[in-house]
Amino acid sequence: MYELKNHTEIVVQQALQDYLRINQLSCSCERCQADIMAHALNRLPARYYVSSRGEIMTQWESQALPDQARIMSEVVRAAQQVNATPSHPLD
Repeated sequence: MYELKNHTEIVVQQALQDYLRINQLSCSCERCQADIMAHALNRLPARYYVSSRGEIMTQWESQALPDQARIMSEVVRAAQQVNATPSHPLD
């Protein structure tokens, strides 16, 4: 059986890590990071691939500046939303 992979998920995870290196949130625990990723991924198109060729094509297509800007924009929006209303109490 072939394994489906979503390139958008990989790119959003990297964008979130880049964002967290520069910005501090009230909480950046694993749960909050997962919430941020879920919010961002729900607003971005999925880009699935199965083969190595599909992975290369998907990576090449995602290098366009508008895609990168949209992904970071959604990560920032999601981070602000989760930071304002985390899904757990802050200690």
